[in-house]
Amino acid sequence: MKRLVLKIIRQFGYNVIKDSSLKRSKFSKELSFYETKTGNYYLPTDAHSDDIKKTIINNGIFDKPIVDLAKKYIKKGSVVLDVGSNFGQMAILYSNVVGDKGVVHAFDADDFVFSILEKNIAANKKNNITPHFGAVFNKDGETLHFPVQNFERFQTYGSYGIDYSEEATGRSVKTLTIDSLNIEDEISLMKVDVQGGDLFALQGAKETIMKHRMPIIFEYEYLFEEEMNFNFQEYVDFVNEINYKFERVINGQNYLILPR
Repeated sequence: MKRLVLKIIRQFGYNVIKDSSLKRSKFSKELSFYETKTGNYYLPTDAHSDDIKKTIINNGIFDKPIVDLAKKYIKKGSVVLDVGSNFGQMAILYSNVVGDKGVVHAFDADDFVFSILEKNIAANKKNNITPHFGAVFNKDGETLHFPVQNFERFQTYGSYGIDYSEEATGRSVKTLTIDSLNIEDEISLMKVDVQGGDLFALQGAKETIMKHRMPIIFEYEYLFEEEMNFNFQEYVDFVNEINYKFERVINGQNYLILPR
């Protein structure tokens, strides 16, 4: 009888799991596979309220206005930086544009999400995507912490990011900078979305930006201003420092900046 009940529950996309880790997280590490119009994806089975997952399995593109804008600047055969890649949908779509001779560098700091990113790269046979595990920051080799999601504040994996406070706890992750990659081939776009840490990522890419002068799309998280103690003027100052200008705002908190 128990097996029959479990079988019926799983037909509806749910699962029953006995695991002490569920005291910290409502989601298991079980994955389900989906074939969609935008690609093949492994996604967390239990993440029924994850907006990114829901969009993907319904054949949509999450943050489509950003993807559409990015495609206008991405060049065939070039390099694209996807900082904050999550499950990898954007990286996969960008890889279609750069083609076999181009490269998409995809970054994520959540070890579980990164494992999914790697599986999705393989599921789509994308040899032109290079995944990087680490917290993209303004210093190399530091240890930061990624919280264990309780999914009480947010129901979406991608809504959580590095805890930059001195009292931070969680999963330790090493930092890396974009400049440390020493990319020589032409970079045609950099997209940054790392939940409040975008300025840190940009600061660690300053030499790369000055060399390639690529269009950049970053997100400014108004939601985290007070708790992370940052403000938009800091971003304005950095944009001026690298001699860029604000060109466009997408969805109210994503900014396209271009060289002056």
